[in-house]
Amino acid sequence: MYLVADISVEICAAKSCKLCTQYCPEANTILYSDELGKDKGFKYGSAYVAVDRCKGCAQCVWVCDNMAKNNAIKMIMIDQLPVAALTDNVTYGEKSTTATLVSPVVG
Repeated sequence: MYLVADISVEICAAKSCKLCTQYCPEANTILYSDELGKDKGFKYGSAYVAVDRCKGCAQCVWVCDNMAKNNAIKMIMIDQLPVAALTDNVTYGEKSTTATLVSPVVG
């Protein structure tokens, strides 16, 4: 068990700053989808984390909290994630449901 970043789609889609995608030291770990959050009525998409690439450094949390002042990212235990994206499966889904990303990134 280890910690991974968990991004609140509601907060991220409302702000759409994308700073975490720029400051993550691990390439293709924090990604952005224009479609995430639109089903909840948000104008913008949201960032999401490829959990199999996240090293748990929490750089994204620092950037989100201190630079962007959004507080949209928390570090949580991997088995507590409500949603997860895996680069191998190129899917984004909740524990019981799976939906294909519009612009999936193959790791």
